[in-house]
Amino acid sequence: MDLAIGELAARTGHSPSTLRYWESVGLLPVPDRVGGKRRYPVSVVDRIAVIDLARHAGFRLSEVRDLLEGVDAGADPQSQWAALVARKRPEVEALLARARAMYDLLGDLERCACADLAACAATAAAAARAGGAGGAGAATTEAAGSGAYR
Repeated sequence: MDLAIGELAARTGHSPSTLRYWESVGLLPVPDRVGGKRRYPVSVVDRIAVIDLARHAGFRLSEVRDLLEGVDAGADPQSQWAALVARKRPEVEALLARARAMYDLLGDLERCACADLAACAATAAAAARAGGAGGAGAATTEAAGSGAYR
């Protein structure tokens, strides 16, 4: 049984334009056409479920394409996932560190004791200069340590 693009869209919760885009970037195989209309094999539903799983895990479409191409070429899924995860994990760790710094900064700002916003800006600029190229993260740490935001 083959599915028209509208049927595939309804089954997977994706718009036909998304499915056509995924086809154009190599995530979905180019389907046969019957009467000029795309006809996808039912197995594409499972492929889309894998695409959704990978996207929920934070993988970019190019990374998902690498996964699918590897498996299509005969690699086992476990080794493909392991390779992708090994490359993705440092990105996620950096993201978590940035999120933690943001969270800490929000706490500092909540306790701000500056007389006005100009004082906040001056304190942040001074902390950034003292911290070198660290930017806002360095400003947060230095300013928080000085008590300027408390």
